[in-house]
Amino acid sequence: MELTILGGGGEVGRLAVHINVNGTNILLDYGINFAEDDTPQLPLHIEPRKVDVLTISHAHLDHMGAAPILYISSNIKAYTTRITRDLMNPMFEDFLHISGYHLPFEYYEVRKLMQNVEVVKYGELVEEGNVQLEFINAGHIPGSMMTLIHGKNKSILFTGDVNTIDTNLVRGASLNNVKAEYLVLEATYADATHPPRGEVEKRFIEAVKEVLENNGVVLVPAFALGRSQEILCVLKDHNIDPVFYDGMVREINRILLSNLSFINKKTLFEDAVIAYHEVKGWYNRKHVISRPCVIVASAGMLKGGPALYYLKRIYEDKRNAVFLVSFQAPNTPGYKLLSSGTWNEGGIKVKARVEWFDFSSHAGKRELLNLVKSIKGLEKVIIVHSEPEAASKLAQRINEEVGIEVVIAENAMKIELND
Repeated sequence: MELTILGGGGEVGRLAVHINVNGTNILLDYGINFAEDDTPQLPLHIEPRKVDVLTISHAHLDHMGAAPILYISSNIKAYTTRITRDLMNPMFEDFLHISGYHLPFEYYEVRKLMQNVEVVKYGELVEEGNVQLEFINAGHIPGSMMTLIHGKNKSILFTGDVNTIDTNLVRGASLNNVKAEYLVLEATYADATHPPRGEVEKRFIEAVKEVLENNGVVLVPAFALGRSQEILCVLKDHNIDPVFYDGMVREINRILLSNLSFINKKTLFEDAVIAYHEVKGWYNRKHVISRPCVIVASAGMLKGGPALYYLKRIYEDKRNAVFLVSFQAPNTPGYKLLSSGTWNEGGIKVKARVEWFDFSSHAGKRELLNLVKSIKGLEKVIIVHSEPEAASKLAQRINEEVGIEVVIAENAMKIELND
C-alpha cells in the first residue's frame, strides 16, 4: 500500500488522498480551498489515468470542488451517496457562477462527473480491482460517508469529515464494530472542546428570544448546506416565529426534502421548511426586516449572498443581532466582525449585538480521541485536514493514551503501508 497526500496536509480543507492498494488506485476526495483574495486553490495534480475510482465523501467544495478536472480527459467511476449526488449539481453551479473565471473546468466537466457517479448505500461493499470498498455514515452532513478500503490482509479507513454526536439533521458516526489497521483522520478541531449541543441550543434560543422581545431582527448567517437546516430545526423545535430563510438554502432544502431517509429528525425538518417562510427574491427582502423576526441566510462567513444584504440594513440598530453559527475562516468578513466588531474594508462599527455559537458538525478533540480508541486492530493514524499545531497536540494525546504511531500529513507526502 502507498498513500499520497495531494491536499489537506497541514491545512483545513482541500482534502485529496491517493491510495494504491496492490495495483488498484483510489482517489479519496479532491477538494479546493480559497486564498485570501477568494481565488480557488486546487490540490496537487494527479493524472486521471492513475485513478481507477474516485470516492466523494460529501458535497462540500473543500472535498469535491476540484473533481471535475479529472473528467476533462477521462470517465472515472465515482462513488457517493444518492443525496450527495443530488447536491453536487447546485453546489457546482454556484461555484462556477462565483469562481468560474479561475477554474480549469466548465459545466461540461461537471456533467461528465455526474454521469459517472454510482450511488452507494451505507454498509454496502463494492469490488474494485484488488480491493473491496465499504461505505459508512460519517455523521457530518446528510449523505456524508467514510470509505473503508479492504486490502488482501489489512484495511484503511478514510473519514472524510466526521462527527460522532447526533444532531437534528444527522445521526452521528458509529465505529464500534469497525476494524482497520490504518486510519486517515480529519482533525479540523483537533485542539477544540465543543460544549454539549444541548447547552449551545439553550443559549442560542435564549439569545434569539431576548432580541425578538426587544423588537429586534436576528440575522443568522449560515452555510447553505447543513448548518442552515440544523438552525431551522433548532428554531422550530423551540417554536420560534416568525422565521425566514434566504439564499441557496432554499434549493438545498428542496433536495433534502426529497431525501428524507438521510435526515435524523425527519418530521421536525419537514415542519420547519413548511412552517417557515422562503424569501423568494430581492423584491421580498426589504419587507422581511420590517418587523421582529429571525433570518437564516447564506453566506455563513458573510462573504456575500443575501446575508450581506441583511447585515447592511440591520447593523446600525443595537436592538438587532448577528448570530454567527458557522466556522469563520481568518480574513473573512465574519471573522473580522467577531474579532473587531466591524465589517467591510472601511471598518464600519456594528452596533447590533454580535455573538458566535458552536454548532460545529466536526468532531472535537475528545470525540476524535474516542473515535481512534473505538477502531479495532488500529496500528497507525494519519492526521489530515488540520492545522499543524492542533494536529501535533492530538498526535501527542493519541501516543500517550493509545500508544500507536501517528503521522501528521503534509502535502506531497508519500506514506508506505504494509498490507
